[in-house]
Parts: sequence; structure tokens; C-alpha cells
Amino acid sequence: MILFPAIDLDGGRVVRLEGGDFDRPTDYGGDPLETARRFRDCGATHLHVVDLQGAREGAPRHLRELEALSGLGLFVQCGGGLRSPEALRAALDAGADRVLVGSLIFRDPDQPARLREAFGDALVPAVDVKGGRVAVSGWLRTTGQTPEEALASLAETGYRRFFVTAVDRDGLLGGPDLDLYRTLAKRHRIVAAGGVSGLGDLLALRDLGAEAAVAGRALYEGRLDLPRALEALEGSDVW
Repeated sequence: MILFPAIDLDGGRVVRLEGGDFDRPTDYGGDPLETARRFRDCGATHLHVVDLQGAREGAPRHLRELEALSGLGLFVQCGGGLRSPEALRAALDAGADRVLVGSLIFRDPDQPARLREAFGDALVPAVDVKGGRVAVSGWLRTTGQTPEEALASLAETGYRRFFVTAVDRDGLLGGPDLDLYRTLAKRHRIVAAGGVSGLGDLLALRDLGAEAAVAGRALYEGRLDLPRALEALEGSDVW
């Protein structure tokens, strides 16, 4: 299983939200580029970047930072504020290897097919789950769809991988929603995000079939030792 250390950006700074609540940020300060270098020096090969300001405002706000981060030789996936094809292209042009799209792909029934044709495997649907339903618009609004319904519909359109965030668990260190990921991983290839508090959570996600997982606050607060985690997960297939 691949481990993606997370860098969430707001106003050019590294922050984390508690439970996806923009009113409950934790500012970890520092330089995002230096943070990513530390992850790389610990052996990380992948990086998860979220433009929280972009997610809140509806358009990318950290393309310059994304370009710098993409120059470190890491596989970079990014999301946040990518709500138009032009924004998706801008993120890819800034160096992202893969872009995550949530709100845009749920805008209308024809959108998934159009985006799949335009971006192929460089685009992965981001399915954010809040209160058992898919959340959009920077986690500020929920739809009527369950995650199971959303993934099944998108898979019919040709999508092969999904980035699934348990928003209610994100940034809380309370453990991932294993029941959610176990259900989804039976039929789909998923990246799991939200709630990772330590190595045991990563191993549990690996064992239930997740292809990759994201860790953020647990790394910043010393609850997850990155070199040890990477060693424990070594040998997993890189996607």
C-alpha cells in the first residue's frame, strides 16, 4: 500500500482542519516546500497536496506552491478548488501527476464522461463522505448520494480508482472509518483519507484492501513515524 504524506495549504501555510471544519484549523506553520523535503528525505515517494483555500473559494489559490512541490521528484496528487476543466489543466500544467475532482464531477450527469475523456487516468474522482452522504463544495454541502452509489455510477463511466475521504474523521486522530473502506474496497480501488492516527491504522487499511492511504496530522504531531511506516508498507505496488 502506498502512503501519501499530506500537505494542506491555506494562505501559503501548512494547516489541518478538524472534521473538515474550516472554523477549526490547526496551523503547523513553516514552509510547505521544506515540509515536503523532510517527507522525501524520510523516504516518501508520494505527496498529497490540498488547496484548502481553493476548496473554500472555488478556484486554485496555490498553483505556485504546487509547482515548487512538484519539482521535488515526488509523485504529486492534488485537489481543492478544481471546479472547472481549466482549473484541472492548470494544476496538471503546474506539475501535478494526478488531480482529484469532487464538486465538478457531480455537477451534472454528463460531466463524468466528459472529464474522463479529457483527462483519462490523470483524474481521480474525490468522493468526500460526510454523515453517510457525498459532500461537495469544499465539504460545505452534502448530496443525496451514498458513497456506494457514487462509486458504482462512476465505475460504469470507466473510472478505475477513487479517492475517498471520511470527512467526519479527518484531522481528528480517531482512526479511519474501516467499515466504509472495507465496503468500498470489495469492489473498487481506493485511496483512503481521514482519521489515520498511527501505523496500526495504516496496516488495517492495507489489510482490508485499500491501495493507498493519506496521513497528515498524525505525522505532524509525531504519532506516526514516517520512516517506520514506509518500511512496514514496503513492497506494495506503486500505482
